[in-house]
Amino acid sequence: MPTLRCSTARLGAFAIALAATTGCAGSGLARLASTTIASPASTDQTSAPADGSSTTLDGGSGSSPANSIVFVPHSFVDPKARGIEAFSILVPKGWQVTGGVQWRPLFARAAEVQTHVEDPSSGVTLDWLPIEDFIYLQAPPGLDAPVGGNYQGKLFVPPITDPAQFVQSFWMPGVLSELKGAQVESVTPLPKIAQVFLQNAGGQGVAYTYRIRYAYERNGQPWERDVTFTLYFVGDPSTVVSWYVYGASTAAAPAGRLDQSTPLLSTILASRTTTPQWEATQTLVAQIFYQGLRQEIADDIAFGKMLAQYEEQTMQLQQQVIADRQASEDRNAEVFRETLGGVQTYDDPVNGYPVELPIGYQTYWVNEKGEYLAVDEASFDPNTLNDGTWQRLTPRP
Repeated sequence: MPTLRCSTARLGAFAIALAATTGCAGSGLARLASTTIASPASTDQTSAPADGSSTTLDGGSGSSPANSIVFVPHSFVDPKARGIEAFSILVPKGWQVTGGVQWRPLFARAAEVQTHVEDPSSGVTLDWLPIEDFIYLQAPPGLDAPVGGNYQGKLFVPPITDPAQFVQSFWMPGVLSELKGAQVESVTPLPKIAQVFLQNAGGQGVAYTYRIRYAYERNGQPWERDVTFTLYFVGDPSTVVSWYVYGASTAAAPAGRLDQSTPLLSTILASRTTTPQWEATQTLVAQIFYQGLRQEIADDIAFGKMLAQYEEQTMQLQQQVIADRQASEDRNAEVFRETLGGVQTYDDPVNGYPVELPIGYQTYWVNEKGEYLAVDEASFDPNTLNDGTWQRLTPRP
């Protein structure tokens, strides 16, 4: 495996939703043998209920053909960040959705978004997992930073380069506790995700991507779960290493149903997008963190006033987020198609950006509400059932 290159560069705003397909492989770094890393608990979350329970088209008395599906957008606001929209997600109509923003004033990664999606009929679930920044160095005399503690806003932990070991140390003590004792069925490398990740990160460091399939029992029934994530390393193992876990997600289902659900899960995963305004706010707060203003971040009233004072700087960061997304749009869409599987990219004339939708249907439509309809009937026109707001989507070549 390659060794890490010396670098002090930090990964900036990672604006795309590579949430579905990321992991790590070995390098020459030391491995954590006995330390358990506790992933953070979720706090300060908002939630939104799923919209509806059928595929009846809004605005009319008719309903879509039997072999069709409607994807409904869900938006989540961040009350702490002056009530702005933080992120959005597409889910099949009738699925249940909860999520929100977690602010962490004592850490350099000041905020993250968390989401849970569930199909009440099949039991299929999809979750974005907690992510974290780590740092490790040979401790000089007098350094008060126990392994697992907070050092300069990062967790002080030796790098872990084995993907199953990372899952066991970081998530199994908490959010993935049901995987204790589970059998690892497969570990699949996803090098293309790692390659695109590094391109979006500016080419510094090394990254490895894996998907791990676990088999276990839930209430006496066989279940399976995929855990996917990226580990990213920057630094020299002999001095200081900064390392990060990004784009972590997990999907679970009764045994035999997980692969069948790939097109739907891939559509959901590819759809989750933070807004440029909120992402710029997150980047700004991370910069403020290193100015020592942690108390202002923790206090809701002071936090709101601080964001108002930095409004001009936030606008500049927002434009940079938009530019970064436009520059990487095509290669990100290609990664979703080739690595997630079961989706095709379409140009959306309503929202003005590409969207990934499940393959296997004849026609695809979007309306002014940002809802998407996939129909396995070439002659069907949803405008005959409502007020005529649906536009047909064209696939990208």
